[in-house]
Amino acid sequence: MKKRLLLAASTIVAALLIWAAWVAAITYIRAPRMVAELENAGALPFSPSELPRSRICALLVGDKDTTFYRHHGIGLADGHPGHTTITQAIGKRLFFNGFSPGLLHHRKIQLMISAWAFDRRISKETQLRLFLNRVYLGNAEGKPVFGFPAAATVYYGKSLGQLSDSEYLTLVAMLEAPNRDHVILQPKANAERVAWIRQQVQRACGEGCFQGEAPVPCSITTY
Repeated sequence: MKKRLLLAASTIVAALLIWAAWVAAITYIRAPRMVAELENAGALPFSPSELPRSRICALLVGDKDTTFYRHHGIGLADGHPGHTTITQAIGKRLFFNGFSPGLLHHRKIQLMISAWAFDRRISKETQLRLFLNRVYLGNAEGKPVFGFPAAATVYYGKSLGQLSDSEYLTLVAMLEAPNRDHVILQPKANAERVAWIRQQVQRACGEGCFQGEAPVPCSITTY
């Protein structure tokens, strides 16, 4: 009986390992082509290099992914193992047609494996470019708003580069819960979230949002 149980357990473990390796391999192979298709379609117009480093750090704080430059798609230091990192947020849109954790959270596990493989193939700067241009930032007049450039235009009538620090932070504040912290529909909740980000951003930048670099000045203005 024990031998049968051990054999069954070994078979299950082997099957899971094969499945995980297959998910990682498929992601690793497909990732560059999918990014290239978005670039060719003009879906990634804004580059993170156009933002001051202090605003990038504020973005990482707002999404609770301050170890983004140090982790490999799974940010265990920023929260529980199921925490959705920037890399995983990208994976939800690239590799799933409508994401849900699934039975026994198997799709969440699949997402984490995909994020790990994606991080091995795609640079951090490209990941940030994908995130900035494609993250969901609430609805406006019944239509979803995707990406910071679009949100800047829809909510402020400006280009992203023209936003003040305060305006930029109101968009960052929507990352965790776009409907709860909506800049137009829920201004009080959004302002509270902005205040929290301001409190956290100086500490995060002082500790080093960017791997292998000196702390980045994080002077976020109040206007």
